[in-house]
Order: sequence, then structure tokens, then C-alpha cells
Amino acid sequence: MPREKARSWTDHLLWHHACHTVDLFQYQAGETANVVQAVQGPRHPTLGIAMDMGILLKVPSGAILTLSLSFNNDGPIGSFFRYIGDNGTYQAYYDDLADGKKNPIDLSKVDVSMDGIELEDREFLAAIKEKREPNSSLAQVLPCMRVLGQAEKLIDPNRECVM
Repeated sequence: MPREKARSWTDHLLWHHACHTVDLFQYQAGETANVVQAVQGPRHPTLGIAMDMGILLKVPSGAILTLSLSFNNDGPIGSFFRYIGDNGTYQAYYDDLADGKKNPIDLSKVDVSMDGIELEDREFLAAIKEKREPNSSLAQVLPCMRVLGQAEKLIDPNRECVM
């Protein structure tokens, strides 16, 4: 059960939780979504935010993203992702990855660490040292923010969005 206190964008289904998946989808597709659909469930009476949301995206090459989000979770807190593609199904939960039949996939040799924060820090420090734009710079996440702004207009047409 979610805490009964006001939330901010840092714990918002669209601007925080969906943001990661939308950004990853567009990054992997190498394209920005040109079709955006979004719906949200009723707002929580105390918190004032939607507790459920659905987002559909399509990029020009035809790849689609179907994203379902909910704070109405009866189980452990955490994010579970199922990636379904034309060459396999993958299930991710924190640092664990399995195929569609729940067979674990060894990720120990993928990078120097499995700690996302450490890897992000390493990338930013390397970019500074090499005098280059870091992967996931502000400029690179702006397309994601624009798509989220389009989604917000669909789910909350009275809200003014500046993106």
C-alpha cells in the first residue's frame, strides 16, 4: 500500500517510472516515438495522482512499446519488466535477468560492475576526462521528455506542459 502523503514528480508514474522505460525504448530503437497514446486510472482521493497508467508508443520503423504501470501492487516493492521482442522474451527484476521461461541469464561479464549508479558515475567521469558528451546527457534525454509531455497532454489535457 502506498504511503498516504503527497508525492512529487520523483515518485510519479509518468515523470519518474515511465521515464526510464520510454528513454530506454527510444535509445534502443534509435528513434523518437511518432505515435503516443496514454491513459490513466482514477486519481487517488488523498494523494491526487493516478495510481495506474498505460502508455503505448510507436517509432517510425514500426517498433512498439506497451507499458503498464501501477502503484496498486500487492507484493514486494520493486520493478519487474518483461521485454518481448521478435527474437526472445526477457524478464528483468533489479539486477537479475531471465529468459521467458525464467532461466537465469548470466550478466557477470557484461560490464565491470552490476551497480547502475557506479556505471553512470564512471561514464560521466570518463566523458569529462575525454572531453566528450556523456551517454545520457540532458540533450540525449530531451526526446524522452518531449514524448512524456505528449503523454501528459493526453492524460491531463488541462495541465500546461512546457516541453
